Amino acid sequence: MSCFNSRWIARTSTILITGYWLLVTVQPLQAQTVVKFATLAPEGTAWMKTMRQFSDEISAKTEGRVKFKIYAGGVSGDEKDVARKIRLGQLQAAGFTGVGLGEIAPETRVLDTPFLFKNTAELDNIYKMLDADFRKIFESKGYILLGWTEVGNVYIFSNTPVTNPADLQKVKMWIWEGDPIAEATFSAMKIKPIPLSITDVMTSLQTGMINAVYCAPATVIPLQWYTKMKYAMATPIATASGAVVISRKTFELLSKDDQKIMLEAGADISRR
Repeated sequence: MSCFNSRWIARTSTILITGYWLLVTVQPLQAQTVVKFATLAPEGTAWMKTMRQFSDEISAKTEGRVKFKIYAGGVSGDEKDVARKIRLGQLQAAGFTGVGLGEIAPETRVLDTPFLFKNTAELDNIYKMLDADFRKIFESKGYILLGWTEVGNVYIFSNTPVTNPADLQKVKMWIWEGDPIAEATFSAMKIKPIPLSITDVMTSLQTGMINAVYCAPATVIPLQWYTKMKYAMATPIATASGAVVISRKTFELLSKDDQKIMLEAGADISRR
């Protein structure tokens, strides 16, 4: 009996010592956070290259604790669809133009006001002045602003020549469905635009349903709209805003260190 007890005690002691050693020497594993990110920007564009760099930087600096899964080229739908999917938790982050940002924080649409800025220096100064206010607005809506993105000047492109205001009123102008800024702008120009989702523009250009669009060259070229255009207005009508945002709920799941890494990387987006 005493021999049995001795063996049992020795075996138990070994198990306890081994368990203790594992507890003190093995570091706890952190769960990986996968951020599902959507954008209208197609693969291969300068903007997507910047986003891939941002994603790689986050993954490297967090040692793989945070990774981005990117859905590019509008595969997740129009920006309104993306905003809805973020609210539902199907996506966690996105790169938006002013239209998408307006779905979250309508106050930001002031940045898309036509003929508001004289040059990029003036524009950069306004972003700097209003950045803190916009961040508070986004946070109150359940989002974290990671960084602003440069979309560029907005021009009118058409398939027919426009030499005077009367010509402009004859074009079949596309308008991004639900864009109040564009609607007010073209109304002031006495143009009756045709509202469509941005994902329907190319098909509508091919069928002749529309023959004019308004956008930045950074949009018209990668989306291939330029292949259906012959003319471009020399004067820009506005400067398009853009930003990368993430769900506040997802952001707050990250450690403080990883939050800091993401914010610092986001601040670099606008400088790339």
